[in-house]
Amino acid sequence: MSSLRLRLREETRDAHTSVDTLFGQHDIATREGLSITLQAHAIALRRALAALPGRQTFTHARTLLIMLAAIESDLAALGVPAPDADQVEMKDSDIHPLGLIYVIAGSRLGARILLSDVEASSDPDVASATRYFACPESDEMWKNVSSALKAWTGSTHEEKEIIASAQIAFLWFEAAHRSVQKARIPA
Repeated sequence: MSSLRLRLREETRDAHTSVDTLFGQHDIATREGLSITLQAHAIALRRALAALPGRQTFTHARTLLIMLAAIESDLAALGVPAPDADQVEMKDSDIHPLGLIYVIAGSRLGARILLSDVEASSDPDVASATRYFACPESDEMWKNVSSALKAWTGSTHEEKEIIASAQIAFLWFEAAHRSVQKARIPA
């Protein structure tokens, strides 16, 4: 394992655990649990898409658009509206695409485990809402991230930017989750 990949894993462990704990509260084999998860992921992924810089990340942007379309399709199958695009307000900051995509692509590995939970649902609408968790285009994203990390020869300063960007990406998922939870609480 590359030293940058190891640093990313170690230095974002707490943020990763926090996000896993937030989303782990929800039983995604239920309509409500899956809806919350999908809506929050949509918000976070839209934020990530907006943060990706220009042409060098075109392939990742395309994959994020496919993932967002899969979420919208799954939400439609559940009879749940997609969240507003501007639901999460975060300060813009310079994001290193490798740190951002590391978080998103890494989450796709866990998606395969979650897919079996969704498919096992006793609710047929939930069991059929598998497009996002099964999204094959996202597999290539992890391969690209792994290759980039293996070949990494950048500076220590850039490594710090990558790690900080990964931590910000985890914060976006937390903020998206809070936003969806807040929207579900009756006034």
